[in-house]
Amino acid sequence: MEGETFLRKDDFIVGYQTQTAWRFGIALDFFFSGTGAALFLFSSILHSPPGIVLALVFVAFGVLALFFDLGSPWRFYKVFARLRTSWISRGSLFITFLMLIGIIYGLAGFPPLSWLGKVIFGIVAILVMFYPGMVLSYSPSITVWNSQLTPILLSLHSFTSALIILCVIHPSWAETSGSILWVQLGFLLFLLIGSGIYLFVSHASTSGARESIKLLSEGNARFSFYLSGIGIGIVLPGILILLYRACGFSPWILLLAACILRVIGDLSFRNAILKIGLYNPHI
Repeated sequence: MEGETFLRKDDFIVGYQTQTAWRFGIALDFFFSGTGAALFLFSSILHSPPGIVLALVFVAFGVLALFFDLGSPWRFYKVFARLRTSWISRGSLFITFLMLIGIIYGLAGFPPLSWLGKVIFGIVAILVMFYPGMVLSYSPSITVWNSQLTPILLSLHSFTSALIILCVIHPSWAETSGSILWVQLGFLLFLLIGSGIYLFVSHASTSGARESIKLLSEGNARFSFYLSGIGIGIVLPGILILLYRACGFSPWILLLAACILRVIGDLSFRNAILKIGLYNPHI
């Protein structure tokens, strides 16, 4: 009406600020924890003692990365203090369970697991794998993270990285049955599609999320996301896997190269997601 002033929500926005608390150390934690958990899951189901050992090493590296990224590392025990409300506390508890059962299983000599054992190991691994995405999605002040797609996308990254690592550890599995490579290609395709959906949904979301997505086109994060996360981490590994199959499952170096590129892209993708986290401050 004439003479009246209507204020929109956006009128209270005084400027977006990039979060700086979660840096590359957190990206390392999320990568090693998520990928290690997925590797633990696959290795438990397929009975791969080397895979389980490597999975525990990955998860341990993730814990160390988080430990050294903390402002006061020697107060690390406080991460368990808010189990009812904090996904960081819950994730730390899940990681502790995974490390304990993995170490006990290793000391027992890696015997074949019963179906109940596989279920227990699988549940713990899935909880750890979803923890990084749940931590981000429960961040209401950073709208580009605050999405149900975030834990799904990051978990899919973990699945894809873990499976190619397992193929490198056991190349005979890929040679005996090419189906595992088709599964890997399927993961890469879903990851590519999922990344596109994430960008589209985020851009169509709140103004804060749109500003975050703009950083992927204008800021330094575009190299981590598009060039490394998508190109190096998804497209190139897919091409190398197809070439590896076309050459009769040889040479093994193609599979190793696909694995290395996949790991680089996975870590870069997670780092890019952290870089584009913007606060949405209001007056």
